[in-house]
Order: sequence, then structure tokens, then C-alpha cells
Amino acid sequence: MKTMQTKNGKTLTIFVVLITILLVSSTAIGFFMYQKESQMRKDLEVQLQQNIEVQKKLTEDLKDTKGQVSLLQDKNKEADKKINSLMDEMELNEGLRNALKKENGTLKESLDVAKKEKDTIRADLDAAAKKLQETQALLKVEQDKVKDMIEQVKKQVEAAAVSPVQPVSTVTPEIVADTKNKMELGKIVVGEPNDGKGRVLSVDKESEFIICNLGAKQALKVGDILSVYRADQYLGDVKISRVQEEMSAADFIPPLSSPKVHKNDIVIIKQS
Repeated sequence: MKTMQTKNGKTLTIFVVLITILLVSSTAIGFFMYQKESQMRKDLEVQLQQNIEVQKKLTEDLKDTKGQVSLLQDKNKEADKKINSLMDEMELNEGLRNALKKENGTLKESLDVAKKEKDTIRADLDAAAKKLQETQALLKVEQDKVKDMIEQVKKQVEAAAVSPVQPVSTVTPEIVADTKNKMELGKIVVGEPNDGKGRVLSVDKESEFIICNLGAKQALKVGDILSVYRADQYLGDVKISRVQEEMSAADFIPPLSSPKVHKNDIVIIKQS
């Protein structure tokens, strides 16, 4: 019986020791776990604070980035406007260039036409001058004939005065009349200038100038002024621009213009 009590006492003691050991172990484990959890909590709080700071920094960076993006967008809009403006200006310049090119082509054609007209007028002027010279040569021949006829008439008149038998009237009136008619005919056909007076040979309505039968022979020079008349009506003045021996070209002095002047109008040298 005593032995059983001893065994039970030992068993109880062992059991108590085991429980004590378990309690001590549990307490130690609990304390270790508490320390570990506390350390982990502190680490998590530090990491959380770091994450909060990183988040703030990222938020600020995002705000700055948004501002830069907005600024870049504004610059991009301005660049688009400049590009559109430059493109419009380029299109305008291209249009102006094409218009100028077309206008230059038109001006070149007009210049070619004007040159051809000028050459034609010069050819007509040279032909008229040549014709005038030929006419003057014919006039001189006719004047020489008239002089010879006048001499013959004078001789016949003298002979009739010496010899009364020969009737003067049978020869003189016809010859004198014929001579007079030839002289007047020559003046009408050729239009020889007389006392600074002449006539308009032609009117160029496109280039606005006239050609008259007054020239260097009448002491005309470039810059001289001629007055234009139709009968007794004063039409206006023209200014000499080119002079030949027996004809010249003159430009209109406003308000006189080509529609107001006709061929065969009278021109008179205006005394300065």
C-alpha cells in the first residue's frame, strides 16, 4: 500500500513537473511570439510610413508630370497652329507664284505683240518715208517741167512782143493754165509743208502717236510742240518724239488723244 502511494506520489510529481515545464515553455513561446510580433509590427509600421512617403512623392511627381503634359499639349497646339499658318502661307505664296508666272507669260506675249507692232510701224514708217522721197523726186521732175514750160511761155511772150503778127493769146493762156493746174495738183498730192504747216499722215490708236510730214527739213527736233487743227478748230498739242528728214512721230499731250485726231488734220509748229 505504501509502495503504491509512493508510486502515485512520484507520478504526480512527474506530472506536475511536466505541467510546469509545459507552462514555462508555453510562456516562453508566448513571450517570444509576442516579441516577434511586436518587431514585425514595428517593421510594418516603418515600411508603411515609407510607403506613405513614397506615395506622396509619387503623387507630387504625378502632379508635376500632369503639369508638364498640359504644357506640352499647349505647346503642341501652338505648334499645330504655326504649322497650319505656315502651310496656308505656303499655299498663298504658291498661288501668288502661279499668278505671277501667268502674268509674266501674259506680259511676255503682250511684249512680243508690241515688238511686232513696233516693227510693223517702223516698216510702214520706212515705207512711207521711201514713198515720200519718191514722190518728192517726182515732184521735182514735175517742177522742172513746169519751169521749162514757164521759160517757154516767157520766150513766146517775148517773141509775140517783137512780132505782133503772132497772137500771144493762142498759146499763153492754155500753157499758163496747164502750168498752174500742174503746180496745184503737185501740192495737193504730195502735201509739201508750207510755212511750218503740215498734215497728219497716220494715227496710231494703240501706241497713241501720230506721224506728220514735218521733219528736220523744217528745223524740227525732239521735244518740239505741234498744234493740231481741223480746219479752224484747235484740237490740242502733240510732242515730237522722233524726227526724220521730212517726217516725224509725235506723242499726244493730254487731254488730246488718238480718237480726236484724224488723218489729214493740220499740224502747225508751236512757237515757244
